[in-house]
Amino acid sequence: MIRYILVDDEPKIIERVKAKIDTIAKSFNLVHIKSFDSSLKAFEEINESDYDLLIVDFEMPIFNGIELAKKIAIDKKIIFLTSTTDNEKLVINELDISGYLSKPFELEEFKYVLKNKVIGKIKPLPISNSNSTITLHIGTNRDIRFQLDQAYYISRSKNFENKKPDKNCVRIYGENDEVLFDNVRKSINELHSELKIYGFEKINQSTIINMLHIKERDNTNISLFHCKETFEVTAKEKLSFVDRLRAKFKS
Repeated sequence: MIRYILVDDEPKIIERVKAKIDTIAKSFNLVHIKSFDSSLKAFEEINESDYDLLIVDFEMPIFNGIELAKKIAIDKKIIFLTSTTDNEKLVINELDISGYLSKPFELEEFKYVLKNKVIGKIKPLPISNSNSTITLHIGTNRDIRFQLDQAYYISRSKNFENKKPDKNCVRIYGENDEVLFDNVRKSINELHSELKIYGFEKINQSTIINMLHIKERDNTNISLFHCKETFEVTAKEKLSFVDRLRAKFKS
């Protein structure tokens, strides 16, 4: 998965670029995190742990593309959107640039950059400790944040009190089965793609658990510390889950 942020001071350009990327997003496992039409707002709001690739306009007010990239994308892959070819000389020694795309750009050009300069070169996010802060963007109107050790499991199923989140939503649970966030409108697969780098694992089509809090596995049955809820790993997930669990216990 390649999570990308798009920054351009022209909203129409943002719409066109995103629409073009959307046509290949599934094939290249591209996930749009957020778009900004202000370099200042991008600087103020972007959390570097939230994305892998910055696609940014070269010429913008307040912070131009180079200035913004230096502030928020030192260890990220960067693709500049530019209206002129002369800009390459200005930035070639400034940052680890993955590529330059003219506005408007050709889709094949973008695919070439992805294949040769981005895919396989994304640095994995280091998870240093249980205090790592996770940010989830829920659509365009909601953002939630929590520390890694606060979330115990995520589920769209009924809990031990026979309560269930709204349709197409999940709940994020903490210690003692406390509901940290209710009715989070994201699928289990989407959340697993975003959270697996933090040690969250999908055990069935309804539930993701935080490996940090596993107390015991008895065949396909899982229990967590400080939780009444118990879980079952499906046959489909069992083999890969057990391998990851044992690797985790060794670390």
